[in-house]
Amino acid sequence: MAVSVAKHCDETRPHCRNCTNHAIDCLYSKEVISRRATPMSTPPSAESLHADNSPSVAANTIGSNSNASAYGQSADMGMAMGISEMELLHHYSTSTCYTISRLPVLQTVWRIRVPQFGFSFPFLLHGILALSALHLAYLRPELHAHYVTQAEFHHSQALQMVSAIIPTMNKENASAIYLFSSIACIISCAKPRVTHEFWMIGDRDIEWLSLFRGTRSIIAAAEDTIKTGVLSPIFKNGNSRSRARNARSTSNLTYLNDLRQLLRDNVPNTEELNCYFDAIHDMSKSFASVEEDGFENCQTADVFVWLLQISDEYLNLLRQRKPEALVIFSYFCVITHYLEWAWWMQGLSHHMIRSIYHCLDEEHRCWLQWPMEQLGWVP
Repeated sequence: MAVSVAKHCDETRPHCRNCTNHAIDCLYSKEVISRRATPMSTPPSAESLHADNSPSVAANTIGSNSNASAYGQSADMGMAMGISEMELLHHYSTSTCYTISRLPVLQTVWRIRVPQFGFSFPFLLHGILALSALHLAYLRPELHAHYVTQAEFHHSQALQMVSAIIPTMNKENASAIYLFSSIACIISCAKPRVTHEFWMIGDRDIEWLSLFRGTRSIIAAAEDTIKTGVLSPIFKNGNSRSRARNARSTSNLTYLNDLRQLLRDNVPNTEELNCYFDAIHDMSKSFASVEEDGFENCQTADVFVWLLQISDEYLNLLRQRKPEALVIFSYFCVITHYLEWAWWMQGLSHHMIRSIYHCLDEEHRCWLQWPMEQLGWVP
C-alpha cells in the first residue's frame, strides 16, 4: 500500500493529498522521517577522555539506559547505534570474528552466536565493539589513536555494566558473562603496551592472567548452562584438545629437565619447590602438544589451558615476583609465541620476557638463556 501511494505522491506539504485521502502517514512527511530516524551516537574523541582514560558523560550511546542495560535488557530499552558503532560491528562480523580461532566451527560461533547474545546483553555488545576497535587500530596505524579511544570507551562501558550483574549471575546471563570474560582476556592481550608495565603494583599486576583465571570461576558457577547451550562447540573442542594434551609424552623435554635441576639446586623449601615442579609438569604437556602437532597447528586452547591449571600457590609466588616463579613464566612466553598468528597476541611474548628480565637480578637473568634464544629476544 505504501509503495502504490508513493508512486502517486503529489508532493504537497506538509502532507500530500493522496495520503490524506487514504488516512495514512505520508512517507515523506518531516514528522514521519523524524520519528523513524535512528539516533546516532559518537564515541568520544581522544580529547573528550579524562586524564585517567575514563570516558566523559555521553548521553546518547549504546546502553544509555544504564539500569536496563546492566541487567541485559534488549535494544528497545533506549539503546541507540550510531555510525561509529555500526562500523565497528560490521568490521567484527566480517573480519575480527575470524581472528579469535582458526577452526571454522568456532569462527561461526564467534561470527553468529556471539553478536546474537550481544543484542540481548549490551555489556557484551560493548565488549565486541571494543575488540573490533582494537583490531582496526592494528590494521590502520594512521588512525590508531582514534580507534584505541573508541576501544577504551566501549570497554569501560562494558565493565561498568557487567560488574553490576556478576553477583547475580544466573542461567539467563551466564553465557553472555562468560563470552564477555573471554573477550576481555583478548582485549587485555591486544591493548597497547607500555614498556615494563606488565608487572604493575597490586592485585591487578598481571591483568590478563587474572582475567583468564576468572573464566574458570564463571564456568564453575554455571557449567551446565554454558557448556550445553549454543556455546557447546567451544567446550567440545577444548575437551578434545585437553584429552590429547594429557596423553602426550613429556620425557624428552630436556630443557624443562634442566630447569627442574636449577630449581632443585637453589630452592631449599620443599613445599615451594613442589609448587614449581607442578607448574612445570603442566607446562610440559603444552610444550609436548606444540612439538607433536607443529606450531602451525597450535590453538589457543593448547596454550591458555596452563593458566587454568596452575595452582593458586604458584600464582601468589608469581605476584610476589619470586625469581624462580618468574623464570618458569618466561618458559611459558615461548609457548605464547606460537599464537602470534593472531594479531592480538603479536609482540606479547617479547613484552612479557622483557618485563621479566628487568625484574630479575644478574644471577637469575642467566636462567632466561633458553627462552630468550627461542624467542630471538636480546636485552
